[in-house]
Amino acid sequence: MKKYIVLIISFLALGFSVMAQNAESVLKSAVDKLKSYDNIAISFDYDMINTDAGINESMEGSACMQGNAYRLNILGQEIICDGTTTWTYNADAEEVMISEVDNENGKGTPLAVMNSYYDNINAKFTDDGKTDIRKIEAKPKSADDNLNKLLITLNVKTLEIKDIHIFDNNGNEFVYIIKTFVTNQELPADYFTFKESAYPDAEVIDMR
Repeated sequence: MKKYIVLIISFLALGFSVMAQNAESVLKSAVDKLKSYDNIAISFDYDMINTDAGINESMEGSACMQGNAYRLNILGQEIICDGTTTWTYNADAEEVMISEVDNENGKGTPLAVMNSYYDNINAKFTDDGKTDIRKIEAKPKSADDNLNKLLITLNVKTLEIKDIHIFDNNGNEFVYIIKTFVTNQELPADYFTFKESAYPDAEVIDMR
């Protein structure tokens, strides 16, 4: 689950080039566009669906990313990463777990995840192209243990992303509908660092 959340931060934060000639070019242009922002903040609605298992869960989330650092609120957790260390705070359990970022094979930060898919995606438009709202289907070129495909809806004129559907190989569908998108904010220097003083009752579990 956390891997998909990290991936979705990246995709929701992307701007798409209207000059791209095909869907794969659009996705690669999107990565380059992402890197051009100082930082990105988004809020989104989230659904997790598994028809066979009778699961249909909905909730809201928010995220902010700057380079390899990010801050994410979803599923009752606050996840803060400075690019090297990740703090995962669970309010219900009143505990924070500290771990090192693992960028091996693109498993770490949102930017690392996107870079890992940069040359490993087959993409195509799945609509007739008669309106500004386009749909892209993207699949990994090589075998992926979890990811089956992505479906992305966007406006090619405004570069606004409407929604993203992630399908894994276990029959799960993760839906993210973007609500707000803000770039290049002035953020405090320690915004992507967990402040233990702000959570005095939290048990600290250091997994490093």
